Amino acid sequence: MSIVTDDLVENLIQPPYVNPFYGQHTTWIVPRDGLDEEETRRYWRYHKRFPNEFAGAINKLLVKQSVSCKFITYDHLKNLLTYEQRTHSSNL
Repeated sequence: MSIVTDDLVENLIQPPYVNPFYGQHTTWIVPRDGLDEEETRRYWRYHKRFPNEFAGAINKLLVKQSVSCKFITYDHLKNLLTYEQRTHSSNL
């Protein structure tokens, strides 16, 4: 069992951009704005060593952005999230 949790990783990830239009979309996952040098190193270390916790944190952030989003896949090597927007968002 890992001592790194998805809650810990979540604080290092920039919330993903959520396209408000219905359909399947992809977006890059990047470090949160304003991280210092140590936190940026921690982001990439967790990205490399804890892909399951990383994907869990991304899923949590995605749901926080829009409850109508469904996590499809996270390509760990490309750092690319694929999700489905199931309804048209009213946040335009």
